[in-house]
Amino acid sequence: MPSRAVRLKRKPFGSMLSVAAVALAMSGAHAAERRDLPLSAGWQFHQGDVTGAEASAFNDKGWATVSLPHTWNHMAGTAERAADYNAARGAGWYRLRFTPPADYAGRKVWLQFDGASINTEVWLNGVKLGVHKGAFGRFRFDATAALKRGKANVLAVRTDNSSPAVAGSPTAEVIPMSGDFFLFGGLYRQVSLIDTDLVHIDMLDWGGPGVYAHTAALDGTASIEVNSRVKNDGAKAQAVVVKTTIVDATGATVASDSHPLTVAPGALEEPTRTLSVPNPHLWDGKADPYLYRVVTRVETAEGTLLDQVTQPLGIRTFRFDPDQGFFLNGRHISLHGVSRHQDRPGKGWAISPADQAQDMDIMLDLGINTLRLAHYQHDQAIYDLADRDGVVVWAEIPLVNRTAPETPEGDKGITTPAFAANADSQLHELIKQNYNHPSVVTWSIGNEVNLMAAVGRGVSNARPLLTQLNKAAYDLDHTRPTTMADCCEPWPDQPKPGVDVVAEITDLLGYNRYQGWYYDKPEDLGPVLDRLHKLHPRLPLSVSEYGGGGGLTQHTDEVQTGVVYPKGHFHPEELESRLHEIWWAQLKARPYLWGTFIWNMFDFASDSRTEGDMVDTNDKGLVSYDRTMRKDVFFFYKADWSDQPVLHLNGRRYVDRAYPVTDIQAYSNAASARLSLNGRDLGTAPCPEHICRWPAVRLDAGDNVLTATAEVKGRPVSDSITWRFGGKADEIRIRAGASAGLTSAVGARYGSDAFVTGGEPHDRNPGPETGKPDKVATPVTGTPDTKLYDTYREGAFSYRVPVPAGRYQVTLHFAEPALAAGGRVFDVAANGQVVVKHLDVAAEAGGPLKALDRTVTIDVKGGDGLALDFRPVTGQAVVSAIDVVAAR
Repeated sequence: MPSRAVRLKRKPFGSMLSVAAVALAMSGAHAAERRDLPLSAGWQFHQGDVTGAEASAFNDKGWATVSLPHTWNHMAGTAERAADYNAARGAGWYRLRFTPPADYAGRKVWLQFDGASINTEVWLNGVKLGVHKGAFGRFRFDATAALKRGKANVLAVRTDNSSPAVAGSPTAEVIPMSGDFFLFGGLYRQVSLIDTDLVHIDMLDWGGPGVYAHTAALDGTASIEVNSRVKNDGAKAQAVVVKTTIVDATGATVASDSHPLTVAPGALEEPTRTLSVPNPHLWDGKADPYLYRVVTRVETAEGTLLDQVTQPLGIRTFRFDPDQGFFLNGRHISLHGVSRHQDRPGKGWAISPADQAQDMDIMLDLGINTLRLAHYQHDQAIYDLADRDGVVVWAEIPLVNRTAPETPEGDKGITTPAFAANADSQLHELIKQNYNHPSVVTWSIGNEVNLMAAVGRGVSNARPLLTQLNKAAYDLDHTRPTTMADCCEPWPDQPKPGVDVVAEITDLLGYNRYQGWYYDKPEDLGPVLDRLHKLHPRLPLSVSEYGGGGGLTQHTDEVQTGVVYPKGHFHPEELESRLHEIWWAQLKARPYLWGTFIWNMFDFASDSRTEGDMVDTNDKGLVSYDRTMRKDVFFFYKADWSDQPVLHLNGRRYVDRAYPVTDIQAYSNAASARLSLNGRDLGTAPCPEHICRWPAVRLDAGDNVLTATAEVKGRPVSDSITWRFGGKADEIRIRAGASAGLTSAVGARYGSDAFVTGGEPHDRNPGPETGKPDKVATPVTGTPDTKLYDTYREGAFSYRVPVPAGRYQVTLHFAEPALAAGGRVFDVAANGQVVVKHLDVAAEAGGPLKALDRTVTIDVKGGDGLALDFRPVTGQAVVSAIDVVAAR
């Protein structure tokens, strides 16, 4: 029997479009037509649990008045927690008084919740309508019996976003168990009241539209299969006609079908009809995201309308090849894009359609053609926008970090039936509600599900649940392949006890790889991917995450020379840019990757992080949390991915410069660019791989206005920034081993480690490494500047300090980090002459962690600057800081 992947390749992948019931104005609507009454304003809210709040007569005076969407949680995006910080997880109550139209009599009425977190209980006029468990999918309850038509009604809703790790938590078996993102509470998406005829298109099919279409065949003519679920909630059998029409973008009918049907009382019928669209206009990604619409009408035999649902339709085929990547409509497309979280500062998950549109506009400006909606089902608005704009989508359920509850049994990898059922229900919601989006090409059934086991927190036994979910996804939708994102696959020759291999369960696979950030070197990414490709030669692979932190207020003078801890408190923006330059060069050179997804498009809330220049925030975004700042690296990708002319000078937020000499870099899709400084022409630089560099530019004292100009496809472009240099050309102070500069106790400005080759940087302070600032290293004694000695460079290394000719006082700052006398001996040469011979820092200072300074006078001739060579004799050489100051 052929594998699922083989079966999928034998047939074109179908699709449909977004869920969108036709919402009509309340006044003047035909009585038979479906109507949608938003319930957005006038809610009363109380954070915390309350006894009896479900009762209609409950006194909620004193509760806050809020509008939807709403969350009580506020956090992230700031250097310190703001006054309105609120990360409390638990219950939140909402109550609403409303009066529906009187003509709801004789009709079915439904309450629809587009998203509520995490668990939701709903009462209408004191009658409990139901419970929903899961923070991300749409759900509906039948409100017909409890509703008072034309009279005042009281709707009470209890939401609960308690942590599943808390003993007795109501979310203990509701995915996700954990994740590097905050789970905001509340009614964070819209609530509405929908009325239909007693005979209607199904409203209780996992929150889906009840109409599902896909392309069954495409060969000159498109065969579109449409499944319509028709429900009769009346007491008598009803003869109906199900009319299905496909209309094009102009509104013209291109295919139609009429199917008579008799629906018994209480019965559900699911007719599937095939419609032919001649000479179809294909949905072709960003090149041509053409959309049809499927209109399904349920009418009486006499032609009276009972219900109607409209769904967009995109006609396309696609496939994935393990060696050649992704093909859309037979044409190869290199998918490059981002992952995205949905939160914003001050709003959390309670974002508006305008926010969704702005996010998409920013991503399109970057030039993405694919989007991973991580790690959960997002609001319908973003899928609709992806359909409209031709962006290929990876859609995902929130099975994150582990596949078992946060319990002792779960730590053993035991998945409970309730946990598995919840994962299955959220998968049903994801697929049913998004089946009709042509943008969606794959369903993801998990992310880093063996991470906790890989870091020593329990055992991973993910395969049974993943296998079950993979089958469920295929049963729900045979037109799309499944995928997942894996972080922690053990190598065959390096097994990890308790960590299972999950590759080859799904049809496709993504790898979350952080070479050069959390582990290894950035240049290792490509070779690691090649090894994985060789390990799984028939499995189409993607890179589902790669990235590193970038603080908008944190900067370094030279990337990759100082220590940066991934969970630390210094994430220079320049390093983020450099890492992406290295990563992207390797990724774009590997055509077997069907897609690549940067982690992340925007900074986002994560209460597990206190790193970079913000609290409660993951700073790996290309754009700031508030969407106001595009980091330098944004323009690197825009220059590669976008058709727009790009010329962007980097380092505009690092205004006050530490050194008088620096490299200047720009990102551009021009062949070359010209640079001037304060009006002086610095010449033209080529821009290979969209990177233009002007090395060793000497700055003026005071303001330095840098202006770059270029021409892209016949269009002139320019960019200008201003830096300031407040030092002197003949004074350079280097903080060895450090990625950040500092100002000493006497006011001397030190830049970060620069002008160096060889050796290894070290940071003695464990606080940045662990993300815990309360842990500090034992301070070096004998100096007022203890922080200057927290970092050092060790090994055999050389500095080339770019000072002009002249006489200099060179002061070398040392502190033996650990060894006793005799354990480390080295020489220091200046411009080839040994000026410090057989130095034993511990012996001369009187032991480790004691400051020792050596000052020598050196004449620098010509324009080559000062060369300082640290030459080991016994062990390795070491230095903490270097002062090169003109002798006056």
